[in-house]
Amino acid sequence: MAEKFTLYSSVESQWVGVPLLALAEKGFKENIDYDLKEISLASGENFSPEYIAVNPNGTVPSLTAPSLPKPLTESVDILRWIDSLGTKTLEPQDAARSKEILDLVHSPSMSTNLILFQARDTDEMAYKKASAWNAFLEGRQARLDKELAAQPNHPFYIFYISKAAENLSVTSLYRADLGPSHHDFYKLTNEMYRDLAAGLEKLESLIWLPYAAGETVSEADFNTIPWLSHAMMGADTPVTSVQDFGPLERLIQKTVPEFKIGPKTKEWWSNIAATETFKRVFPVLH
Repeated sequence: MAEKFTLYSSVESQWVGVPLLALAEKGFKENIDYDLKEISLASGENFSPEYIAVNPNGTVPSLTAPSLPKPLTESVDILRWIDSLGTKTLEPQDAARSKEILDLVHSPSMSTNLILFQARDTDEMAYKKASAWNAFLEGRQARLDKELAAQPNHPFYIFYISKAAENLSVTSLYRADLGPSHHDFYKLTNEMYRDLAAGLEKLESLIWLPYAAGETVSEADFNTIPWLSHAMMGADTPVTSVQDFGPLERLIQKTVPEFKIGPKTKEWWSNIAATETFKRVFPVLH
């Protein structure tokens, strides 16, 4: 009997979608083949000393197994380990193309935090301050501040200092009255939206069809699905409108007026959304 492993997951995590798609595609069953441990990002549970001991980056997902010398803490590595259990089925037909796609969607310039947390003007900032993302940032900050106060001699203390400062750089703007202090933030956000538009144009050029890196579904698809779904959700697309790119296009067009999701990207999304694995893991955008 194959060993049972544990996947640390979160309904709030974008990248958990990568191993969840792999598990569904490979036919693994929760509570039989693996255990799922839910980690709350909104309350900062991923910053608890217990979880930092599993994943020193404080990110989700992570995977542990008796045969592994240490936990896997990157979604790409987790997918590949899951695929290695039995016959490999998720290796891309075009490995070089797949690597470019993975490097792109995991790059800082494509981070969906831009869509979730940042703003380009006073109206957008006011909207963000009134949204659930404000509470999300405050929940993280409260947990980080708590751990800083409780763990002054903890080996992860430097991690907490760094993460608390990183989170506070945005949280402080949410807390402040709207004014000139936000102008540099707005300018930076505009520049980042230009980079995002360029990244989506690059993705358009990389997609093979019918799937991202070949004739069959592969790791390239399973890394791109969670990214695009999360971006669409963050742009306030109705979560059941899986094929509606309008809100994301309009969000980017505010900075890049001529931007459109490309025809290859749309065709790929339609193809991958028709698969049973997609329907099982992404019945709605998240």
